[in-house]
Amino acid sequence: MFYLMAMLMMLLAGAAVALPLWRPNLARRTGAATANREVHAARLRELQEDLENGRLSPEDHAAARRDLEKDLTAAPGQDRESSVAGSPRRLVALAMLVLMLAVGASLYGIYGNWRVGAVGVEAASTQAVLNMVAALDQRLHTPAGRDDLQGWTMLGHSYMIMGRYADALEAFGHARSLSKDADPQILSSYAEALTLSDPSAFMDRALPVFEQVLKADPHNVQALWYGGLGALQRGDKGLAISRWNAVLAQNPPADYRAYIEKAITGAGGTPATVAGRTYVELHVSLTPTLAKSLAPDTTVFVYAQPKDGAGGPPLAVRRLQVKDLPLDLRLSDRDAVIPGRTISGYADLQLTARVSKTGTAVPQAGDLVGRGEWLKATGKPVTITIDTVLK
Repeated sequence: MFYLMAMLMMLLAGAAVALPLWRPNLARRTGAATANREVHAARLRELQEDLENGRLSPEDHAAARRDLEKDLTAAPGQDRESSVAGSPRRLVALAMLVLMLAVGASLYGIYGNWRVGAVGVEAASTQAVLNMVAALDQRLHTPAGRDDLQGWTMLGHSYMIMGRYADALEAFGHARSLSKDADPQILSSYAEALTLSDPSAFMDRALPVFEQVLKADPHNVQALWYGGLGALQRGDKGLAISRWNAVLAQNPPADYRAYIEKAITGAGGTPATVAGRTYVELHVSLTPTLAKSLAPDTTVFVYAQPKDGAGGPPLAVRRLQVKDLPLDLRLSDRDAVIPGRTISGYADLQLTARVSKTGTAVPQAGDLVGRGEWLKATGKPVTITIDTVLK
């Protein structure tokens, strides 16, 4: 059905161009013949009037009529000439129609999204990504692209996602050369690509690069994870557990966290204890009666402050919307408002969830609020219900 509709639309477009080239000759021939007949009739009337008024003799009148008859019989010949002359225009019209159909189909085959109908949205999107990566690779392998650090880094990450680790290693190797080993993240990505492309090279070649990264950036997640694996293979379980707990302290996604905790347990360690947590778990909800009066996109702030009442901005803040509630979330050091002033530096916290009808960070009369306390000694999750209107 799609191809039938596409062909019909192309035919209509072609006809819109071809018909004007085809039709004008007919109109011109019809108009010329009509004009000839009208002129002939007018001349006959004039000759008749001249004969009746005595301005022409019967002999001159007869001669003039013969000349007019000759002119009139010559007109069909002119129409035939026009018709013959119109044949090339018809050929042009047909050629234009064929050309439009051929070019239109070719261009759609190259640039169109016909693959979506043929292989599905996901496969078509995948092919589009592959084409973009191939185009980036081709551009970077030209003299103009060889010094494009950002481009080589992007190409390396693309190949890592695609599982083409050898190609990723080449891209990150070029980026490493351009950065002169000054970028820890590029170094870490290079070492990871080396590990995945050749696992046998991990201990001798990749691990020293990860150790180099940790000296420059002790919080680099990739280097901490692989550095832990290296420490475990060397028999240093304590260092492995320490490094993996450092990854947990950065509040990774739940699926990664479960995997890391399993690795720590397997090494004989204990995942980050309550005392060492840098995050707070809480459940935030809004009473149904208050929720009815709010638009779904109304702003909600969830933030932590020291329980001792120390002034200053919140330690950590998350911005949500009413439509997100109810919600389980974590506030961590990564949500800090001011670097270095984090929730991990305080034993007890005051937690607040506030619906801001104006969307501003400063509390206003009419805002809706709920509060709770978090005690580091217990580390229990906190439940906050927004049920109070600020006066």
